[in-house]
Amino acid sequence: MTTTEASLDRVDEIIDEYLQLGLDGIFLRPLSPFGFAIKTKQFAKYDAQKWLAFYERGLRRVLEINRQGPPFREFYAALLLTRMLSDRPIGYVDLRSPAGAGLGALVYNYDGSVFASDEGRMLAEIGDDAFRLGHVEHNSYNSLILSDKLIGAISSSLTQCAPECSTCVYESHCGADPVYHHATQGDALGIKPLSAFCARQKGIMGLLLDILKNSPEDAAVLRRWAAA
Repeated sequence: MTTTEASLDRVDEIIDEYLQLGLDGIFLRPLSPFGFAIKTKQFAKYDAQKWLAFYERGLRRVLEINRQGPPFREFYAALLLTRMLSDRPIGYVDLRSPAGAGLGALVYNYDGSVFASDEGRMLAEIGDDAFRLGHVEHNSYNSLILSDKLIGAISSSLTQCAPECSTCVYESHCGADPVYHHATQGDALGIKPLSAFCARQKGIMGLLLDILKNSPEDAAVLRRWAAA
């Protein structure tokens, strides 16, 4: 699900609806600064801290459900926990260093344009072609993945040498999102202390570590997610 301002006080209801529909988990996502969320000005209606409060309430509700009976996962936590507690690859492009844009996927649009990611395609819909790599009729695969645009974005996404990331305790579990930082700060590297992406990553991982340390019953649930 994607969290709008109207969702912020209703996370229990949203999760309960998923349960009633017989689903086995939920992926709690914030709005992204692309496409329709920008056109409708929804993206600016809440900040990272409000979303983190929403996420924590949701995660604790999911853990309560697991204590009471049926297995039910929060899928983003499960991805992070797999990264944090195991050596298994997760294939999730936003948790890679360098980023998975262009390397993990290429997006072919209806008009033949090729983008480094779906987020890059959405940026183009509002007039920003920063992540348009070429056209299916005019560019070979090699020219797309070796394009200056993609190499520049990938170079900016190496957390091991990025300012703030390289000294962050969470660096080995995190990733970079050059498209997000370009959209919000006009720079693929971004200033991490001003980044909502960075704030959310730190907030979620800190919450997971706190639960693993201080809540044995819930920690057992989290470890099962990491091993699934």
